[in-house]
Amino acid sequence: MSSRKGLRQRVVVLDSVLRSREHLRRAIRALGHAPLVFEALEELTPLRGMESRCSMMCLGLPPTHIDRHTWIQKARGAVGPKVPVLFLARENLLKALQTLSGVEGDSVLVAPSSFAEVYNGLGEFMAQHGIPTVDDGLTWDPYVFLPSLESVMVDGAEIRLRPLEFELALEFFHNVDRVLSRDWLRAMTSGMVTDPSGRWIDTSVARLRALLGLAPFRGSEWRLSNVRYAGYRLSRSQDKKHSKALAAASRQPQQWLESSP
Repeated sequence: MSSRKGLRQRVVVLDSVLRSREHLRRAIRALGHAPLVFEALEELTPLRGMESRCSMMCLGLPPTHIDRHTWIQKARGAVGPKVPVLFLARENLLKALQTLSGVEGDSVLVAPSSFAEVYNGLGEFMAQHGIPTVDDGLTWDPYVFLPSLESVMVDGAEIRLRPLEFELALEFFHNVDRVLSRDWLRAMTSGMVTDPSGRWIDTSVARLRALLGLAPFRGSEWRLSNVRYAGYRLSRSQDKKHSKALAAASRQPQQWLESSP
């Protein structure tokens, strides 16, 4: 773990895309800092003079039909010229660099497709600028998610997940007790799957239940349940112990786990 001195600094996020905006919000918190999140430039510009109150800014580049140079300059004007900027581009790097008004210390994260990519890219950028972070992972007892490895630690044992499974699992744990529709799950994993039918959701949920002990049977502490006609919900029973669920998960046929898509 990095030193906790200097943690809880403010990090400004300006991004019009819900998915990357949420990924940044979660990653900043996980790394030990406080996100200030804005969807539109008009929300940020009234807060000029924030240079002394934030350590960096994350900018999701707007559509190409907008005058990016002017847009970026206005965003910089709100936080100050010395604040380093991490740009999130949704196109190839060379095309993005042609339209950026970058200065020394800025960097570009190109087309991140998952929370893990955002988390790792943000952590590297903070390290380059001497911004302290924590690397404890994201914890929902007894699960510790490690984005750098795309795996989950449970009682000292590592459970490796496929990138899509890791993304879905985090989405459920970030939204405990909320029903997540299939449309929402598709939107938050956009770019990671090519199957438009949505059958991959059922397959991935089945694997998560087996691997992480989330099957909605009696005695399980964490339960990933199907909500008819609505989607899926992860819930936690406070009076249950996780050992039963994980013991059941360990009995799942390994051949099924290895052969499932």
